[in-house]
Amino acid sequence: MKPFLKLQSLPEVLSLLAGFSGKDEAEEVPLDESLGRYLAEDLVSDQDVPGFCRSTVDGFAVRAQDVFGAGESQPALLELAESCRMGVRVTQSLEPGQAAPILTGGMLPKGSDAVVMLEYSRPAGNDLIELTRSVAPGDNVLARDEDVAEGMLCLKKGLRIRPQDVGLLAALGRTRVPVARRPRVAIISTGDEVVPCDTTPAPGQIRDVNSHSIAALCREEGAEVEFAGILRDDEGALRDRVDALCRDFDVVLVSGGSSAGMRDHTLDAFCQGEESELLCHGVALSPGKPFILARRGRVCLMGLPGHVTSALVCARCFVRPLLRRLQGGDANVLQGFVLARLSRPIASAQGRRDYIRVTLEPMEREGVCDRVEVSFLAVPVTAPSGCISSLTRADGLVVCPEQSEGLYEGELIEVELLR
Repeated sequence: MKPFLKLQSLPEVLSLLAGFSGKDEAEEVPLDESLGRYLAEDLVSDQDVPGFCRSTVDGFAVRAQDVFGAGESQPALLELAESCRMGVRVTQSLEPGQAAPILTGGMLPKGSDAVVMLEYSRPAGNDLIELTRSVAPGDNVLARDEDVAEGMLCLKKGLRIRPQDVGLLAALGRTRVPVARRPRVAIISTGDEVVPCDTTPAPGQIRDVNSHSIAALCREEGAEVEFAGILRDDEGALRDRVDALCRDFDVVLVSGGSSAGMRDHTLDAFCQGEESELLCHGVALSPGKPFILARRGRVCLMGLPGHVTSALVCARCFVRPLLRRLQGGDANVLQGFVLARLSRPIASAQGRRDYIRVTLEPMEREGVCDRVEVSFLAVPVTAPSGCISSLTRADGLVVCPEQSEGLYEGELIEVELLR
């Protein structure tokens, strides 16, 4: 058996990822293809949005001083002015004592500074209107620069573009968006027992699960992924494949062969190339202990465990933040969490961080702990780390930290949602 190097803690390994960075290459993509990409530069507005004073309700544009003190018993009587047309520049001016009918989104006429809602009006005949509600200047009005002001920093470099960000870009007329280049990831599966997923495995064989699930996670994080094949437990073949991939890819992931057995060749394949540097072999993590992190020049090399759950936990812990970092994003962005009560006690070993798969069940009665509403019961999923179904059945992961010896039944816990 080849020994593990000193097991490193999760924070220690995450700190090593800070040594990797993208090539700072940007490209422009059409607006409708920008979702999920990382913004390559700060976006500063060159205009005001909406660009004119805009009504937020149906009603009447007025001078606020003309309806001061108005109410049901003493309405303000105003002369009806020309209606404000939609979709065109309003050139009319509102004179004192006038009210102009206006629709939601309409441009306010010059001289008006507020809008009285339609429900606080009643016809008075002879082109007159009674308004039964007073307003202050700016009421029911969106100022010309209230949404976005010219010169405003709207979106920061490194932001992962969300649907609402696409909307803002559209409002600013940005039809092309500068984004970071997608990192290129190659994935190798290893093992004499591993066969393609489109074949029927013989006794003693298993279908290749890891390359597909890990590729899905990488694509979810914005990477371009290439399958680099299934290799037998052959050190020379693995070394040659890794050497070739390092010339064309930013990240090389090897599934399987990362432990310390006689048939585990990933460590040797990573360490024998020029400019190779081993950063980590073994992490105090369960599942996921046999993890390898190395570098070759600018290329990041990761050896993931062969067990499917261990591989995906490592991918969530290490591959995900790496890919975000390579695109200029925030590697520490928060995932979705919910609070829950643990259904039964969980034992753990001190000095190791455990990730526990759980399902979430609605509690019969909503409880309150420290003024926080708790609506879910977290039920641990009992299954070996080689069972992919345990992750598909799980709703989330619970962390048992290194300094803990376990979690107690009924304990209030944070559940990281698997989504």
